[in-house]
Amino acid sequence: MLKGIINVLISIALLAYPVLVYVGLSHGYEQQVAWVLVALLATRLLLSFKNRAIGNWILPISAFGLLVVLSAALADEPKWLQLYPVMVNIIMALTFFASLFQKQSMVERFARLQEPNLSEQGVRYTRKVTQIWCVFFVINMLVATYTVYLNDVQLWTLYNGFIAYVLMGSLAGGEFVYRYWLKRQGRLV
Repeated sequence: MLKGIINVLISIALLAYPVLVYVGLSHGYEQQVAWVLVALLATRLLLSFKNRAIGNWILPISAFGLLVVLSAALADEPKWLQLYPVMVNIIMALTFFASLFQKQSMVERFARLQEPNLSEQGVRYTRKVTQIWCVFFVINMLVATYTVYLNDVQLWTLYNGFIAYVLMGSLAGGEFVYRYWLKRQGRLV
């Protein structure tokens, strides 16, 4: 129970990562923010060894995130803090892409949590949705990278701390509505 609460709190704090970095970069607290992020990512990394997520992406995101943030703290290079969203998108794109070569695609794994006896039609549909998510993560990674090199921490924070989340939510919500419509039309069983 306590481990679950800690995981939720860390996840919420890491969702606020861009805002934390913005505060650090714009108010001269880069080192303090970097070390707080190191502590959060190290804790999540340790917890992720015991709690394997469906796609096992929490472990590599935590490990590489810890490496990036620790490098930023040790090298006193605050710009590296802005690379975390880029790295997250790379790992997500690779994880979803790799699942296309496995028995079950990433979205199929999620779908089977609610519908264990997924039809063949459903399997094909989830494979296509996994491909769409791959494209999304690549585009999001490219835009996140671009915002780093613009040297505008406000724009970087706006995109990585708000717009990217809205886009992700819109894609997930749009897919949910589309899937519901397909089921109502009898085109997805």
